Amino acid sequence: MKIGISALLYNLDEAINLCKEINEIKHIELGIDNLYECDEIYKYIDKLKELNVSLSIHLPMELNLCENIEFIRQSWVRFVEEMNYKLKHLNICYYNLHLGYVISDRLNKNREKYLDISCSMLNDIINKTKANISIENTYSNNGDLSNVGNKLYDFEYIFNKVENEKLWFCYDTGHNLINRDNYIDKLHNKIRIVHLSDNDGKKDIHIGINKGILDKKEVKTIIYLEPEFLILEIKYHDIKESIEYIKEIKKEV
Repeated sequence: MKIGISALLYNLDEAINLCKEINEIKHIELGIDNLYECDEIYKYIDKLKELNVSLSIHLPMELNLCENIEFIRQSWVRFVEEMNYKLKHLNICYYNLHLGYVISDRLNKNREKYLDISCSMLNDIINKTKANISIENTYSNNGDLSNVGNKLYDFEYIFNKVENEKLWFCYDTGHNLINRDNYIDKLHNKIRIVHLSDNDGKKDIHIGINKGILDKKEVKTIIYLEPEFLILEIKYHDIKESIEYIKEIKKEV
C-alpha cells in the first residue's frame, strides 16, 4: 500500500518537498485541467524519480461521463486520450475521475440512461488509452444539477456492465461521510484507491484524520483492505499527524 498525497500544479513544488520531508509518502495524485499543463509536469520528472515517487492524475471536475450531447461526450474522450499521450513518458499509474452531473429532474426520471452513457464513455476511454481508470464516489446537494455517483447503486450498475480489469473504484471517505452508502462491503474487491480525509458530515473540508467524524473502525477496515494507493486528500499541515495516526492503527490491525 502506497501512501500518497493530492496536489495541483501550482503547489506541486510544495508536495514534492513534503515527500522529501516524510519518507512514507511515495505517491502524488495530481489534478490538472488543461492539456498544456502536461508539459509543465515534465519539469518535475527528475525530482520524482529521485524520491521514487509515482504519479497519477485526477482529471478535471468538469469532465462529465454522463454527458448527453454526443459531440461534447466525444470531445472528453479525445481529451483524456490526448492527455494520456502527452504523459506517456511519465508512467502514470491511473487516471481518477468523478462520474459527472445531470439536471436533477432528468436524472430522477431515468438514472439508468445516464449510467449507460457513463459505461459507454468508460469503455471508449479505456479502449483508446489502455490506461487504468478509477471512478470515485461523490456526494450531491440535489440542487438543479445532481452529481451522479453518490450512491452504491451507480457503481454496482457500472461494474456489472463494464467488465474490465483496468476499471477501478476509488473510495472517498470524506464524500461518504456526507452521502453514506455501503461501498466497502459491496465493492471491496474493486477498491484499488482510497481518498482518505475527514470532515463534519456536512461539508467536504478535507481536515486531518481523527479531526472530524470519521470512525476509527472504518480507518482500520481500510488499512485491512490494503488498497494499492492510500491518498491523504487533506490539508498539508495535517499530513504528518495523520500518518502517525495511521501507523498507530496499523499496529492494531
